[in-house]
Amino acid sequence: MIAVLSTVLFLFGFVYAVKDILFPIAGEPVVNREDLSATNPLLSMNKIQIVALGDSLTKGQGDSTGEGYVGKVKSWLEKETSKDVFVWNYAVGGLRTDQLLDYINGSNSEISQSIKKANLVLITIGGNDLFQFGLSQSVDSDPDSLEIDFDNVTGQMPMAMEGLERILSQTAELNPEARIIYVGLYHPFLDYDRDGQGSLLLQEWNNHAISLSLRYPNLTVVPTYDLFETYLTKYLASDHFHPNDDGYQRIAERVIQVLN
Repeated sequence: MIAVLSTVLFLFGFVYAVKDILFPIAGEPVVNREDLSATNPLLSMNKIQIVALGDSLTKGQGDSTGEGYVGKVKSWLEKETSKDVFVWNYAVGGLRTDQLLDYINGSNSEISQSIKKANLVLITIGGNDLFQFGLSQSVDSDPDSLEIDFDNVTGQMPMAMEGLERILSQTAELNPEARIIYVGLYHPFLDYDRDGQGSLLLQEWNNHAISLSLRYPNLTVVPTYDLFETYLTKYLASDHFHPNDDGYQRIAERVIQVLN
């Protein structure tokens, strides 16, 4: 029953976040490059400065090329705009929301200054807050024997969601002109979540992120849950947690759809 409810809530909660990305309205006029430059500030910049923040997903762990979604977005922008694109990637593997807040708030003043100068900010955060405390062991040891305590994950949610809210609001306030992209969470352990409890928690998290994005016109949440829901093993690395090359490519394509 919980699994059915999870699916229903996912469909209703995510449809509005995904529909404009996946299903553009039929009949809308095709916009040429000149018109797009007028409506998309990124395409009219002399140079593009990207700041990448967060955890191992923004670092690109699991991608054999080392690019991750950040590098793939950079390559697309260079090709699309014929401009110089610079990336300052401050991502740290295993980072939690409280730690990223410390970085933004002054333990590393370089990050806040870089945010102020950025044209585009890319963020992944939250997965470690939830799953570090729910796993019976490290995902690196033996992914096939994982056990997840979703009650423990539930206990971490309020503090982590508050941390996410502060990260997104402070980033948007540091630079109201930059385009800010938060990449939503997917469920790497869906095949261990037979009752759908984890799906409900991730739906709550992603819906919270979407509600936060409504406060700031320069903030967009890019959904990824559905990408991995259907093709979980196809897009996950061998550690059963991080995306593989194809998984990062799909995430990058979602980000590019938003930017384009």
